[in-house]
Amino acid sequence: MAAAHGDAGKQANDGRLRVRDFMRHQGISLNSPDDRLSPDDTLMKGAFLHRELRRGLVLHVSDAIEERAFTATSLLPEELSCIFFLEGSVDLSIGDRRFAFQAGRGVARGVAIMNACPENFARASRGRQHLRHLVVSATPEWLHRDALEAVTDTRGGARLLRNHLAEHRWTLTPRVVELVRQIFAPSPLVPELRDLYLEGRAVELVAETMAAVLQADRRDAGGNLLTRQDAICLQRAKDFIEARIADPLSVEAIAREAGISASGLQRLFRVSENRSVFDYVRSVRLERAFAALGRGDVSVQEASAIAGYTSAANFATAFRRRFGIVPTAVRSKE
Repeated sequence: MAAAHGDAGKQANDGRLRVRDFMRHQGISLNSPDDRLSPDDTLMKGAFLHRELRRGLVLHVSDAIEERAFTATSLLPEELSCIFFLEGSVDLSIGDRRFAFQAGRGVARGVAIMNACPENFARASRGRQHLRHLVVSATPEWLHRDALEAVTDTRGGARLLRNHLAEHRWTLTPRVVELVRQIFAPSPLVPELRDLYLEGRAVELVAETMAAVLQADRRDAGGNLLTRQDAICLQRAKDFIEARIADPLSVEAIAREAGISASGLQRLFRVSENRSVFDYVRSVRLERAFAALGRGDVSVQEASAIAGYTSAANFATAFRRRFGIVPTAVRSKE
């Protein structure tokens, strides 16, 4: 997924990606609304990493300032891309499909996209911004060869790898958030072990992504697949919940916004999420509290209020049940 500037990133020894860094690589073309660009002009500056950790497993990390709007195009090979945006936004086109990536506010999310055959790829930057993102790309050969064969042979795994431009978006678990953090800020190791350190975390990110896909697939098993209209109503409900998560919410109000009855909405959440509407709302609020604690923005008491709890003890119990750790443990990492 980082194909449009991965090879160019290898040339950025001084922390800058210039126009000439893109143009010197065959198969990559560059366009910009600024027709005054020269080969020496900087498009991005910061920290870049683009490395094939093992044949078929590639890690791309950017923590950089994009100086100008530009679009880079190339050919994307057959691969599964596990994408994690921490800051900034980018528009992608793969073949005739468009994807928008933007760092979420509060709740961290990941995206898995399967490119089942080589396809034209375009990456468009919207202008000056701070971009922090991580992509782990794995070829189908690597997925089948390196310890994931049992996963990819399951119904959900096989479907993801077979369906061209299949997309799955998911809320990151605390473990995935920690893995991403460790890649951006690795422990000091001797240089010879750095790639091994990164490879271990990249492999686990792929495994966590596949697990999220399989979990979603199991929720839809047994003939409980949603119709297109059901999916639209469900997404409207989730969008409304995300936008109003700090407000008092009722099933009736959410259902009205989604264009479905309250009982119908409960059915959709039972089928898709295996929980009630308010169990889902409670989970989103807990995720917001976890994110705020992780950033060091709030105290544990304030995080309890974000999650909708008046009792700190009840909040700690629910938090530990949801994430496997107590709130103070997250707060102490700041």
